Formats: sequence, structure tokens, C-alpha cells
Amino acid sequence: MRQLFTVYLPVLLIDFAFTSILTNTSFYTSYLGLSSTFLGVLMAVTTAFFAVLAIPCGRLSDRIDRRSLLYAACLVLGAVSIGLPHCRNSMHLMLIFPGIGISMALFWPAYEAWLAEREGESQLIHRVMLFNLFWSIGVTLGPAFSSYLYGDANPFRPFYLAGVLSLLTLGTIIANSLRTSDSPQTDASSEITTEPPETLYPPQPVRTMHLNLARCANFTSWFLLGVLRRLAPKLTKEMGMLPSTFGNLMLTLGGMQTLAFLVLGTGYSTRWHYRFAPILIVQLLAVISFLGIWKIQNTLLWTFAFGVIGMSAAFTYFSSLYYGLDRHIDKGNKSGWHEAILGLGILLGPLLGGISADSRLGTQSPYLLCTCAIVIAILIETFIYFKTTK
Repeated sequence: MRQLFTVYLPVLLIDFAFTSILTNTSFYTSYLGLSSTFLGVLMAVTTAFFAVLAIPCGRLSDRIDRRSLLYAACLVLGAVSIGLPHCRNSMHLMLIFPGIGISMALFWPAYEAWLAEREGESQLIHRVMLFNLFWSIGVTLGPAFSSYLYGDANPFRPFYLAGVLSLLTLGTIIANSLRTSDSPQTDASSEITTEPPETLYPPQPVRTMHLNLARCANFTSWFLLGVLRRLAPKLTKEMGMLPSTFGNLMLTLGGMQTLAFLVLGTGYSTRWHYRFAPILIVQLLAVISFLGIWKIQNTLLWTFAFGVIGMSAAFTYFSSLYYGLDRHIDKGNKSGWHEAILGLGILLGPLLGGISADSRLGTQSPYLLCTCAIVIAILIETFIYFKTTK
């Protein structure tokens, strides 16, 4: 039990720190009088670093000791956390914030690959479930704590909290030692085929199709989450909602996401693997939820809608990550692609949402934009599915 705790605790801590920074920065831009468009651009530039670097960092982790990348990620995030309280204008934020994207690119592909290849523990689906549970708890606590700690009199407390959490993450990784079989890879290992030699079920074309479907759905989910986590704190504050109320909404989203990960990690969920209908259903539920958020400003309705969105995001994330790791040898590369694709979603969501919020469409328009994004994704996925299966 102790080993389990130390293995997965860094995931919780670093996402706690990461989302604390994002939520507080959204509040802080409102405090500084900066526009929603600037916030969207800031988040987009940061995420661009993450999306571009995730794949090469994942490949690099297949060749060197993954711990080196993890240590560097924690130190960079800690440095950004310490620097943010000294930012007093848009240029300061634009200069320092890309460090967050670099930190995440260093951390996630290396950690996911290391976790997937551990020996002597449970099966992959159980490891993926535990990984998802811990990071889900982290991204739930980060916005909530940041919302409760934020105050215009002292808007820097969540940044200080993130700095402490970054150091705790580093300490936990060092204490854990990561004594696994992830020894540095040679160039020869990178030339191994990405599939093991044994017969695979489902067949390779079917597995590839469902990986593509899951990646498309997950891209859209993180487009939506990018709007809710990075842009909505500012939008809800300016429409008169208390930061603590927004924190409660994010607790609901994260709580449902965590519960969904618990179900997806059971043996019962295997009957949903490599099937299109479950992903389609959760996306349709997300469409209905965003339409409700767009049209009706009611806290109870928003709470229910945020819960449904959390469940949908859990399903698409689990599918994308699991299909990318299931019986693949180049796990660092596959994890890098997984993170880059969702990173592109996080980039576009706040960017387009911020522009939309500052337009004549108004501050509610990003939620309509999210609805349209899901509908487009469903159409693309349906085309891929029928083209492949006919």
C-alpha cells in the first residue's frame, strides 16, 4: 500500500499545483484588468509549448532515464510558481507562463510511459485507472483550493501553494526512487516494431480505428475543459459568480470524473472497449449539458451539467490513453501523441473561447462554441467509423 501511494502521489501533487496556477491566473488577469482574449492567447501560447514538445519529450524518455525529465519538470514548475507573484502586467505573464507548458511536456509522457511498463504489479487497465484517479483528484482540488484561497487583497496565495506542491512532487519522486525496469533505452530499441509479435485481438485495423476515434473525442473533451478550467474562472467572476461557487462547480466536475475513472478501471468496463457507441453517447450528453449552460444561468443546472461533462471527459481520456498503451512497445511515443493531441485541444479552447467572449456574442458564447466543437467531432468520428467498417 505504501508503494502504491508513493508511485501515484506525484500525479496528484503536480496536477494540484498545475491547476492551482491556471485557475488563479484566470482570476488574476481579471484583477489586472486584462481581457478574455489576452487570457486565451496566454493559455494558447503556453499550451503550444506543451503540444509541440510532448512528442519529442516522450520519445526522449524512451531513450534516457525517465527520472531526469521528471526532476526537470518539477523544478521548472516550481520556478514559474515563484515567479508569478512578481508579474504585474501582460508582458510579464507572457514571458513566464510558457514554462508551465514546458514542465508538463517533460512530465506527462515520461510518467505515463514509466507507469505503463512497470512489472510485478497489476494489469494495465488497473494501473491506468489508479493513474487517472490520482490526477483527477489533483485537478479537482487545484481549482477548488485556488478559488477558496483567492482574494483581491492577496491574489498570490494559490501561486505560493503551487510552488510548495511542486517541491513536494519532486521530493516524492526522489523518495520513491522509481526503481523499475525503465532503464535507458538504446537506439536499437526505438527501431522495434510498435506492436508485439503475438496475434492481437481485436485485429490491428480495428484497434487503430478506435484509437483514432478516442483521440478525436479526447481532443474535443480537452477543448471543453480548456474553456472551463482556464477561461471560465474569469468569465464567471465577471458575471457576478463568487470564486467559491465556481470552485464548487469544479469539485462536481472533478468528483464525477473521478467516479467515472473508478468504474472504467473495473473488469466490467472491458465490455465497452473498442466500441464506438459508448464514446458517442457520452459526447451527446456533453452537448446537452453545454446547451443548458449556454441558455440557462442556474446554479443547480450548472452543477448537474458540470458533473455530466466530467463523466464524459473521463471516458474519452481513459479510452485515448488505454488504447495508446495497450500492447504497444513504444509507450513513450504513444503517450507523447496522447498528450500532444489533448494539448492542442487545450490550446484552441481558451483561445477561441476568449475571442468569442470579447465579441458581440457575449460572455456566454464560449459554451455555445463548445457545443459546436462536440457536434463537429461526432460527425468526424462517425465518418471515420463508417469509412473503416464498411
